[in-house]
Amino acid sequence: MNDGIRLYLMHQLALSLHWWNAVVFQPAIYRKKLGLYVPATLGAPPAPGVPTGGGQRLTLQHDEPDLLSAEPDDYEGVREFDAHSADYDALVRPFSDPIVAEMIGLLRPHLARNARILDPSAGPGSAAIQLSWLVPEGEVIAADLSRGMVETAHRNARAAGCRNMAFFQADVARPPAAFEGYFDAIFCCLSFHHYPDGAAAARAFRAVLAPHGKAFIADPGPAWFIELARTISVLADPGFVQHRTGEEFQRLFTEAGFSSVYWVEALPGIGVTIASV
Repeated sequence: MNDGIRLYLMHQLALSLHWWNAVVFQPAIYRKKLGLYVPATLGAPPAPGVPTGGGQRLTLQHDEPDLLSAEPDDYEGVREFDAHSADYDALVRPFSDPIVAEMIGLLRPHLARNARILDPSAGPGSAAIQLSWLVPEGEVIAADLSRGMVETAHRNARAAGCRNMAFFQADVARPPAAFEGYFDAIFCCLSFHHYPDGAAAARAFRAVLAPHGKAFIADPGPAWFIELARTISVLADPGFVQHRTGEEFQRLFTEAGFSSVYWVEALPGIGVTIASV
């Protein structure tokens, strides 16, 4: 596919996302406020509780982005994200902002002020910056395989005055050794469908969480929405691999060693998986 056609399709995807937010998300959010939105769910919600977080360490050790010394062998599909790191937010935030807000609402009751949070596919960092405000005595690690995204996230966070953040270029399935058992929570928003090996990513999530940790993953989930989004996702979404139903997310994270996995259709078409260690 030539660059002109790909650019046209990406803009069509952006228009579709904007339309979905206006016509589907916003009415659903209003119904939620009225108590009229009843989401589909699978499994039992996670047990309440706010475990003590680990506090700051990596942010004190890494003021500048920690970048890979060389491009990984499979980096070809990531370069498009490098190219669009500066304008990525303008394309996706009208769609992603309501999802981020729903995720934060689900995450907040499980966060201490000194929690450590990993955003493993932080992109230009807009969600990670919001997370950093929730944990003033903790830290947020914004990671991404795209070097351009990591550098953009670093600039955006420093411009916003965020000092409790560190930035790593890292493959989600092969995290740095310093991440092992380190995090109180993982925040993964609209990225899991880009991962070439979902099972390896789920196992890596389990490996980097502390004994009380939880992973929060938002992605298209209901079967009807997956079918609706299939064609435009394949043609226009850089790095698209596959969407998964709630049942598939439950199976994937259970097999990765999580003790309980809950799934909720937080907004029409978008499921949030909460996997507890």
